[in-house]
Amino acid sequence: MRTLMLALAGLLAITLWLRHDNLNLSRSLATANRVASEQKTALATLNQQLSLSQRMARTNENAQVRLREELATAGEERARREATIGRLLNENEALRRWYTAQLPDAVRRLHTRSACASAAHCLQRLPEGEPLPDAGKRTRH
Repeated sequence: MRTLMLALAGLLAITLWLRHDNLNLSRSLATANRVASEQKTALATLNQQLSLSQRMARTNENAQVRLREELATAGEERARREATIGRLLNENEALRRWYTAQLPDAVRRLHTRSACASAAHCLQRLPEGEPLPDAGKRTRH
């Protein structure tokens, strides 16, 4: 009988230990499932961000290609205009003299002024009666 009681006590101890171990494993499984769910959500978010970044990169690449094409077209147009101006200067003596002549003093003075950010800014800088700076001197700005 004593042996039977010891065997039952041993089985009870083993059962309690297994139950405790089972609870710990259940908690660990719940934690692992929660972490996996959070990681799945984070992965989905990162995939969306990656997709958006790739789409933006393609859009930027396409825009850069268009801008390069426009720049090349503008360069070709500039070269054509310069060639036309050169040809006209070579053909026309009056145009050549006009082209090489100095600008009038009033125009040169306008070219030495710094650019205005807005019309109001220009009005603030030039009160009435103030002369334009001399074309030969640098501005204070």
